[in-house]
Amino acid sequence: MKLRNEQAVGGIVPPLMTPLLDNETLDEVGLVKLIHYNLDNGVHGIFTAGTSGEGVMVSRKVWKRLNEIVLQEVGDRVPVYCGAIDCGTSRVIENIKELEQLGAKIVYSTPHFYMNTSCQQEIVRHYEVLDRATDLDIMVYGHTTATGVDISTEAIVEIAKLDSVVAFKDTRPDWGTHLLNLIALENSGVTVFGGGEEMFVASLLLGSHGNISGMTNIFPKLFVDIYNASKGGDVAKAYELQKDLLEIKKHIGGPTWLTGMKYIAKKMNLFASERTSSPIEPLSNEDRRRLDALVERYVVVT
Repeated sequence: MKLRNEQAVGGIVPPLMTPLLDNETLDEVGLVKLIHYNLDNGVHGIFTAGTSGEGVMVSRKVWKRLNEIVLQEVGDRVPVYCGAIDCGTSRVIENIKELEQLGAKIVYSTPHFYMNTSCQQEIVRHYEVLDRATDLDIMVYGHTTATGVDISTEAIVEIAKLDSVVAFKDTRPDWGTHLLNLIALENSGVTVFGGGEEMFVASLLLGSHGNISGMTNIFPKLFVDIYNASKGGDVAKAYELQKDLLEIKKHIGGPTWLTGMKYIAKKMNLFASERTSSPIEPLSNEDRRRLDALVERYVVVT
């Protein structure tokens, strides 16, 4: 692994949801509860302001405060990967500079987006500029579905040579490219995380160092157990646990997946509200009935 300010050690890293009150301000009490719920269940890091955290949707004030609270609450217990995502390189740098002031050690960004590009040299240049702009460690976040921008295997190999780049989160629906990326980065020193639930076990068995998936917020122990079984060589156990995970996901997926997870967090007495950033789809009464059945079967309410 590359070592700079802090080691990106892999493992299970929940991309924290951002709990909001009904006026879309930050539910600070709920955020602290969520942080410690995940830490107490053995996660290996914390990831802020990503897709599950509504990082590009919440207000600037909420974005800054949530990062501040996470860094304060976690301290040095596990690595914190702070989201600096924005649509252009200069804006990402502005975010990184604010995170530096808050005490961040590892930041992450997707490639630039909105002005969508298929030019891989632009993507490489984006990270080259970030590398020169900060002394912090950088995680590259590839999320084609969310950004419309795909990082090629050749491009991530070039980006991985940058001194600041210590980790890569590869969130993609196609197994083939993910496998090519794992092979290409095998001896790079870069920590590779898979994203999503479907390829979780297979990715770990074929060389990824960890996983960053939204459902970890609610089911951290299940994710940690799958990780430990996979890395410990108990493939049969890992496979059975992943089947449980995918069965749960059937009840959470769809356009209300994030509101649904927040609803479960509210039922668990972690959040005060299921509120998401406007205009994310709210839950219907049918959604709530479905999720209530899921909670009754799978979730321990404290």
